[in-house]
Amino acid sequence: MAKLQKDNLGYLGVDFQFKLIKIFIEEPDYFVDFSSIINQNAFTETYLKTVVGVIKEYYRQYGTVPKYSMLLTKLREKAVTDDDLQYYEETVEKIRRSSIEGLEEIGNIAERFFKQQEMIKAANKLKEIAGSGELDRYDECVKIFERINAIKRRDVDTSSPFENIDDDLSKESIVSIPTGIKRLDEALGGGLDKGKIGIIIGSMGFGKTSMTTCFAANAAAHKCEQNDFEGYKVLQIVFEDSHRDIHRKYMAKATQVETRNLNKDPETTDWVREALNNFPDREMINNNVKIIRLHSGEKSASDIERIIKQKINEGFKPDLVIVDYFGCVAPEPGTAKGDITERESATMRKFENMAPDLDIAMWIPVQGNRDSITAELVTNDKIGGSIAKNQIAQVVLSITRSVDDIKENLATITLLKNRSGLGGLTLNGIIFNNGTCTITSDTAEEFDNPLVYNEYAADREAEIQEEMVRSSRGKYKMKDIRTGKN
Repeated sequence: MAKLQKDNLGYLGVDFQFKLIKIFIEEPDYFVDFSSIINQNAFTETYLKTVVGVIKEYYRQYGTVPKYSMLLTKLREKAVTDDDLQYYEETVEKIRRSSIEGLEEIGNIAERFFKQQEMIKAANKLKEIAGSGELDRYDECVKIFERINAIKRRDVDTSSPFENIDDDLSKESIVSIPTGIKRLDEALGGGLDKGKIGIIIGSMGFGKTSMTTCFAANAAAHKCEQNDFEGYKVLQIVFEDSHRDIHRKYMAKATQVETRNLNKDPETTDWVREALNNFPDREMINNNVKIIRLHSGEKSASDIERIIKQKINEGFKPDLVIVDYFGCVAPEPGTAKGDITERESATMRKFENMAPDLDIAMWIPVQGNRDSITAELVTNDKIGGSIAKNQIAQVVLSITRSVDDIKENLATITLLKNRSGLGGLTLNGIIFNNGTCTITSDTAEEFDNPLVYNEYAADREAEIQEEMVRSSRGKYKMKDIRTGKN
């Protein structure tokens, strides 16, 4: 039986080679780390060799990996015949459509292959030097070993405290994506910084999608020098809502007509359509927000990272990513099925590394536990699942809404954790209209400590009870202390 030849990638199959090139394009750091040893001649398909050659040539010239559109442009320049052009277009499309399943392992296998080939070349060179008997070439042998050992993935990010003082003190080096809730943004120093994760804890039905849609719309329409007055790019990833559901939330926010009333009659629908046509931020929000719907429980944080990278390669570089919501994200491959802390920690750690690597801010709503449903204030201990999520996130918000609050369009928002500054702030009396995705702190009462707010809430509850007792003939007429209404 003939020995299997492993001097090229053919023994791993053509699909492997397509997926490997997908890694080069969608995970450019991988290509950069191994660009010196990636050999296009290791690929067995003629057009794949050309593709890899173009990627290497482009990297040498511009210091970056081309995106799909630019790669295709460069390949078209090389086409000699119509058949060449067709093959290049089909090849790039096949690379783009290659499955993302197993990409991490494919990258590991390819790393070992290319390193092994480099070692074989080094061994042959050392054999040649040894055979020549030239002892003064010892230093050359050492350098060969050093060069091979230096080829590896970058996994340690090191700095010194005062090496970058000007950049570290510059406000321009910090990009904060505003939520649009004025007093919350002030507490956060402008909003959620890029490179950080924010968690929102709330009981079931608090309006997490309306809240994050509000954040997305505000960020997309926010004009400032840091985004060239063109608004921030937002990638909104949803699991439980359809595209139509999300679109209608944006329509409701733009027109201030509640979603349930958008098409209650022909007159209203005509008015909404006209209002949307005249909405000043329509084009900005439409261009800056991309919505992706995934099936619940099917995509892990690693899958989401690949989706974001794919969007970046397509030319849409998000500043803010919303994952709605944490409970719908599949566990990371290889985590223990029975250990919820391990599973959720692995997912959060992936998001934690993803945010700075991709230079994005991330809001991730998290469902509260049973106690959160009746709580006067949703605190850290009322998060569903493992509290490890709170420990990892840089910013943690909670939102408390009773049934009456939802009816009255009210909410209480608490900044439970802010790793960069003020924490413990509670804003009571936030206006939160779930139907129009509108949230404002203009009428909110501010408490700088959740314990103080709890005392306030207890006093108000006592007043309500007293009001009930005083009501005539035993008819309980509940008065809402915040609004003064019965």
